[in-house]
Parts: sequence; C-alpha cells; structure tokens
Amino acid sequence: MAPEQASGVRAAWARHDQERLDWAFRAYARFAESLSPEIRDRLASKDQQAEAYVVVFGKTQVGKTTLLLELMGVLATQMPRVARVLRGGRAAGQSATATTMEYRRSPDQRWGLKVNDTATGWYDDDLAMEAELGRLRTAMEMRQLVAHAPCVVFVPQECFDAHVAQSGVRMLDLPGDKPANAAEQEHVHAMARKYVPLADLILLVGRGDDLSFLQGGGLTLPGIEDWQSAPRRFRIVTTYSFTAQSVRNMVREHAGEAEVPLYRRRLVEQIERSIPLSDDVKRAANFFPLEFGQSWLDAREAEPLLYARVQPMMLTLKQQLLSDIQASTTPLARLRVAVDAHVVIARVKEKRQEVLRGESDALQAALRRAQDEQQQAQLAAENIGEQCASLAQAQQALTDEVLSKDIARHFVFAATAPGDPYESVDGFKAVIRRAKSSLRQALLASHPDTARMSGTQLFWRRVALKDGVSGSDDILDAAFSSLLSTLDAYWVDKYWSTGEGSDYARDLRTFRRCIDEAQAELKALARKRWLAAAHVWREGLLEELEEQRYKRDDFQRLADAGIAPIRLLEEKLAQHTQARELFEQRMENDLVESRRFAALLDAEYVAELEQRRQAICTAGNRVTAFLGLLAAVRLADVRKQVLLHIEPAAI
Repeated sequence: MAPEQASGVRAAWARHDQERLDWAFRAYARFAESLSPEIRDRLASKDQQAEAYVVVFGKTQVGKTTLLLELMGVLATQMPRVARVLRGGRAAGQSATATTMEYRRSPDQRWGLKVNDTATGWYDDDLAMEAELGRLRTAMEMRQLVAHAPCVVFVPQECFDAHVAQSGVRMLDLPGDKPANAAEQEHVHAMARKYVPLADLILLVGRGDDLSFLQGGGLTLPGIEDWQSAPRRFRIVTTYSFTAQSVRNMVREHAGEAEVPLYRRRLVEQIERSIPLSDDVKRAANFFPLEFGQSWLDAREAEPLLYARVQPMMLTLKQQLLSDIQASTTPLARLRVAVDAHVVIARVKEKRQEVLRGESDALQAALRRAQDEQQQAQLAAENIGEQCASLAQAQQALTDEVLSKDIARHFVFAATAPGDPYESVDGFKAVIRRAKSSLRQALLASHPDTARMSGTQLFWRRVALKDGVSGSDDILDAAFSSLLSTLDAYWVDKYWSTGEGSDYARDLRTFRRCIDEAQAELKALARKRWLAAAHVWREGLLEELEEQRYKRDDFQRLADAGIAPIRLLEEKLAQHTQARELFEQRMENDLVESRRFAALLDAEYVAELEQRRQAICTAGNRVTAFLGLLAAVRLADVRKQVLLHIEPAAI
C-alpha cells in the first residue's frame, strides 16, 4: 500500500473512530429536547465535541484554590509561594480569586497570564505576576473587567511534582460566593451563570467545621443552589475536616490506618443533622473529607501520630477525586446524565412543589384576609346603615308639634303641701318658705312622663335638662311678695279670728292662690325648658345621624374598594393553580420521557446502522467500503459499551 493510501486509510479510520458515538449523542439531543427547560438546564447537556471542564466552587476563604493546586500536583514546599503570588497583593483572610481562573503548568519557569482573547503575558519574577493579578482584581471591583473566558494563569514548572502527570481536564476556580464587595458579588453571579450550566462536574468546597454552605440559602448562585437535584454532577469536598477535637479523638480511638468509609459516613451523618439528603445524594463516594495546605503541614510537626494515621487516607481520597474528575469528562459520562433525569425530575418536582405550595398558601391567606376585611367593612356599613335608618325615622317623628304635645299632655310636676300656718303671722311666713322650697324641688324633679308616652319614650329618656332651678327665685318672690308685705304690716303675730271674712281666712286664700300661680308659672317654665332641651337633643341627633352616615359611607367605600383586590387575588390564585397543574403535568411528561432514553438510543443506533449500510453500498472503492464495514461491526461493541456504562437497569 502506497504511503499516501495508507495515510488516507488512517485518516478515514480516525474519522470513523471519532464518529462512533454520534448516534448516541443524537439520541441524547432528542431526549434533552423533549424535556422541559427546568429539567434540561440541570442535565448539563453538551455534545460530544464540547470542551470538558470541572468547576470548583464555594464560599470565600475555604481553600478552593489550594485544593485545586494540590490536585494539579503543586509541591507542598512551593504552595506558600504560589499562594502568595495568586493573592495579587491581597492580605491574608481576604478573597484572592478575582474572576473565573484556570491554572496550568507553564512550559518553562515563567509565570503567565491570559485574559480573554488577549495574548498571554509572561513574567520572569513573582512580584511582577503578583502586581498584574492585583490590577486584574482592581479592574473587576471597578466593573471594568468583562470576562468572556476564564483567565488562565500559568504556574512555573518548578512548582510542580515531576512525578505527577499533567491532567488534560480543565478545572475552573470560580470566585468565592457571598463576598463583601457588591461588584464582586455581581461578578460571581455572572460567572456562575456562564460556566456552571455546562460543567461536567462541580466540586462544592466548604469547611468541615461549618457545613452551613450546604444548607438552604447557603448556596445562592444559579445552577448550584439546588445541588441535590442532580447529585451525579456534584462532589462535596470539606477542608479542615479533622480540625474538630471530636474527629481527632475518633482517629485516636481507631488503631491502625484510618479508614476512608468511616469518615465519609461520619461526614454524611454530620450533614444530615441539619440537611435532609436523598438516597441518591448521600452515596458515600460523593463526599470527600480532606485536609491539605499549610495547616495540615503544620499538623505533621504538631501531631505526628494524627498526621501519620490520616495522611494515607488523604492521599487515597485525593486520588479518588482525581479519578472522578477524569471519569466525569469522558463522552460516555456525558451520556450518563440522561439516566439521572428521573432523579432530577423527582427533586425539581419536590422542591418546586414546596415553593408552589408556599406561594399558594400565601395567596390563599391573603385572599382570606381580604375577604374577611371586605366582609367586616360591608357588615359594619350595613349595621350602621340600619342605625341611620332608625335615627332618620325617629328624627322624622320628632316634630315640634309632637314634642309640644308630649310636654303638654305628659308631664310630671308635683310639689308637696307646705303645711298649716297655725293661725299666726310667723306660721304663714314659715309655710311660705316651705312652699317655695317645695316648688323649687318640684321644678328640679319635673320631667316628661315617658311611661304614658307612645313612640317617643326612648327619645325623651335621653333628653337631659341643665340648670333646672334657674329663674325660679324671681317667679317665687314675685308670687309671694304681696302676701309677705301684708304679713309684715301686722302688729301682732296672732290672728284674733279665723272665721269667714276674717284676715286669716283672706290671707289663707291669698296664700293658696299664690301657690297655684307660682306652680303654674314654674310648670310652664319647666315645660319650656324641657322642650328647648328636646330641641337641642334633636339637633344632636341630626349631627349623630350625619356622623353615622359618614361612617356608613366610609365603611361602604372600604367594602367596595375591597372587591377589586379580592378579584385580583382570586385571579392570581386561579393562575397559580393553573401554573401548578401545568408544572405537575410537565413533570409527569418529563418522567415519561425519561423512560424513553433507551428506546431513543435503539432508534438512533438502527438509523446509524442503516446510514453505514448505505455508505458501504455507495463507497467509491473497496478499501473505503471495508473500513465502513469494520466501523459498522465495531458499532455493536460500542453500543454494548454505552449501555453498560449508563446502567441499562436504571433506564
């Protein structure tokens, strides 16, 4: 075979090899397209040729960058130097990662930095690189940095362990969540929205002595906040996992080398104390309790026995984590996420239903409050309206004529008898004094006789009279003045005769006439004052009626105004109920679709075989046809590998 022909054969076979999984990814594309957006976004749907990368994410200052550098093989002795440079002049204890960073081995002993599409800048010494990273952070904080791609940092070769092979997987270091700087927070969210959805694997990093980063509200970035919805895409890595004294005591209690499963189970148990984990999430292999960095190196000197027992486990866990990272970025691993669809659907449905139930309960509670307030306002308006009608009816009945007749016909004015003058001038003067006092009391006690009234009793019972005896003295003095003058003119106290025609008989008749006249005038005065008081009270009823009408109108306006919010809430609740039903229907449809992945694989496999058959039949030469036949035969093995890798029992 000629060299040119051999080269063509190799190129053709390489092309066949590259296309061996195309049919499976077409099935996956069809499968993903059939799902609702909320499920599709959680599956990290990427085609076969998409670039593989892993995202490292967590709060600030938990050791994300140190973990990433250790996984890359940076020497422990070089770690302080690398960390100092990467801080970009930032003080210890402050976030150092300015934007999404990717670290690579430099081809030589220089530092390098590539920002977006610019050419890589190379720096011969640490200080120059540190200053450049500081300028990068300043640009981010001033909102001058628009990152279209991760910033690539090249670390000098001498910083790496020569025995650790360089990984081909890109590992992106995202800025820490919940930074103090507002601009940095905006940047963190933008980076998460850009890189998290398509990440093949996401490492959630937090401190082992503070697991709040996994709780509700602990992770707030898009695509990460509900990490349990797609457990296969996440690994939980804790730093400072052996800081707590209880863990150290646990290590000392177990003789010999520490066992990985033991501490993984312990970590899961600690998390479950505050965070419920599903069975799909709490697989021990998803959790990595680690110790690394300078604090762990210090433990080697301070607690050599602890270090000796735990370090082998650390090496094992790091190797397992590296293996997970490598395995997650293969084409077959990307197909495996389709099997997770039913897990994602169940989790999304559960979380979303929880939110929808809360929203529905809040809407229903608001609707009940609005209805209660509207009903109370309407009831108040109706009650006050009834009172207004009663007052208005009473007001119409209380005419001047009716009130005057009440006072004229039904009035109580009763004075007690003054007694006997005992046939003496002083006796007359005494009974005059008693008569005046009795008449004053009668005036004061006078009142409408409500017991004998009909229809206006309640009104008269409410009428109050002020200054009941005012003016009575003038009437009484005038009534008895003439008689008192006559009495004062007598020289002797005792009357000589009491018979008919005597002075005594005459004075007694005058005295009784004075009482009758005084009583008539006082009774007229009392009736006049009670009638005037009734008129005043009636005017008060008019004012009360107007006030009640204002109140009624206010409550009615309030009741009327409450109808629109009720209708709006009813409409919102109906829309929410409809949205909830549609969501549940989408989830049910997605669940049905999730069971079709195997069928889609078979359909695309058959279509691929038919396409290969036609290509063989129409091949231009025998070599091309034979290569096509070999590729088609190998396709059966590829299919078996795919089905084995994605665990057909699960689908």
